[in-house]
Amino acid sequence: METAADPPSQFQKHTRACFRCKLIKTFEQFFETGCDNCAFFQMAEDRDRVAECTTPSYSGICSVIDPKASWAAKWLRLAKLVPGCYALELNDDVPDGLAEEIESSMERGR
Repeated sequence: METAADPPSQFQKHTRACFRCKLIKTFEQFFETGCDNCAFFQMAEDRDRVAECTTPSYSGICSVIDPKASWAAKWLRLAKLVPGCYALELNDDVPDGLAEEIESSMERGR
């Protein structure tokens, strides 16, 4: 079984969601370990990168324990991601430069 992302240590105003996969963690968790699904963002130990690649503006949360067996994970297109807490919707637009980076990484198959 794959390792799960650490759940956010608090669910108040300090959580953020990854712009690509919508994984929710605190700013410090993204800073310490990066995004468990999007290693190409290289957020670990880079505060500017965490701020650029995540957003505090999201709606709803879905906690996924077993993505391959969960109908909700399949419906939300989370089945191939690590277990964790995910935003249902991002309220911010992905910045243009970041959108290009995401598209490029998807073409390379990461």
